[in-house]
Amino acid sequence: MDITLIISAGILLGCLIGLSWFAGTDAPYVPTKMDQIRQILKLACTKRGRKFYELGSGDGRVVFAAARLGASAVGIEQSLLRVLYSRFKSASRIGSGNVKFIHGNIFSKKYNDADVVYIYLLHKGVARLEEKLKKELKKGTVVITQTYHFPNWKPYKKLNNFWLYLKA
Repeated sequence: MDITLIISAGILLGCLIGLSWFAGTDAPYVPTKMDQIRQILKLACTKRGRKFYELGSGDGRVVFAAARLGASAVGIEQSLLRVLYSRFKSASRIGSGNVKFIHGNIFSKKYNDADVVYIYLLHKGVARLEEKLKKELKKGTVVITQTYHFPNWKPYKKLNNFWLYLKA
């Protein structure tokens, strides 16, 4: 086989993998800094017996933090490569049985069993989720947004760039 063809195929494969990692129009990959995550998750009563969702879970760090607090934690991510990476990290961790990563569209899933929902999306994605979550979530569900917030839903608590909303 020609060496030029092999090198070209390798470059093409590398580009596809790179594009998969950064896939997502509503949530480009921007990792959350963990110094405040534990604090905000505790403030949202993320604990054993609660169902936690992260919409746009990236590399899974927030999902793992919620699971360490005892919650049954689910991450939903558009990038297959990031889902596979998160699943690999989950498989290599002891006691991560309460963690699940789903490849899919966050706008087509149902969240009516959620107790806590965490969102770190661009403004357009957050705005699209506002009405959907208001309709689907059960009373008492806490929604956390980071950096970009719901345009019409009033938060009950703010901590730096995190806002907490309560489904009434």
